[in-house]
Amino acid sequence: MPSRFSFDGALMFAFRTAHVRSFPWIFSAAFAGAFTAFFLVLMFLARGDLAEVMTLFEALERSGLDEDDLGAVFGAMLGTLEPLIGWAMIATVGSWILWAMFEAASQRRYVRDEPFYLGFGGDELRMMGVGLCWAALQALFYALPGLIMFGSVSDMIGMIESGASEDDIARSLIGPIFGAMGLGLLFFLVYVFFATRLAPSFALTIKDRQFRFLDAWNVSRGRFWPILGAYVIIFIVSSIVISIVEQVLDIGLTAVMASGMGNADSAEELLDVLFSGGVIVALAIYFLIRFFLSGMMMHVAGGPAAFAARHDPRGGVDDALQADIFR
Repeated sequence: MPSRFSFDGALMFAFRTAHVRSFPWIFSAAFAGAFTAFFLVLMFLARGDLAEVMTLFEALERSGLDEDDLGAVFGAMLGTLEPLIGWAMIATVGSWILWAMFEAASQRRYVRDEPFYLGFGGDELRMMGVGLCWAALQALFYALPGLIMFGSVSDMIGMIESGASEDDIARSLIGPIFGAMGLGLLFFLVYVFFATRLAPSFALTIKDRQFRFLDAWNVSRGRFWPILGAYVIIFIVSSIVISIVEQVLDIGLTAVMASGMGNADSAEELLDVLFSGGVIVALAIYFLIRFFLSGMMMHVAGGPAAFAARHDPRGGVDDALQADIFR
């Protein structure tokens, strides 16, 4: 293993650490199995509320709601989704917990050279805290452009309801829309900078066995471009692979679902098709393959920042190991 930080070390770290021949495959398979089981079980538990939502949508179509009243249409559609809000919260919290368990397992392998295992203790709780900070950081950088776009859409709905012409609507919206897009691009670049500098926070939290977030800033000092470059290469390669596999999976899943849904004349029949054996099997296969690739990408993408944390300027993991040997 390289004894100092470098671009080559950051890029290839996932393929040079302990248990490299087994860990990524076991990790990705467990990730796929856990998330597939979680979402399929959640889908079955939410079947009653899902049936209610589909029935409400069916009733909404027959209600004769004025389609020109966009505000009323959006309000009615959001109202029909109310039964699923609780399930969405359960899915969010459950995914957060599962993610923390797998992220902790991944970082333990990078930082402590440990084999794969899942648990829920101090490492996982601290990882959940770091993940929450990352969610807040992302919300901070995407909130303002999102609010501008939401305001533009609201203005457009108001102008449509007032009977404004298409030219007037276009002229009034083109500035805010392009402004929001430009601001979104600027915010994205700034976010990339902060995300790269704070990326070692996950591995640093595992290394120090304490919550670390802003401390990662010092670990990535002078290492921004190697970390970012490694991330870009990993992202491009993994995105190409996932995109190709996803297209094949989408075609297969769509074909299976379309064969049954084409004959469904009501929400109840549509739900029966969705929960039929053939569709459930196809959905399970889709989830397993898709989550396997997501797990592999998640683990490999954690390598560059973990390599930086392992070579913490305050005292690296390898330095500590060598000091223990010569004591």
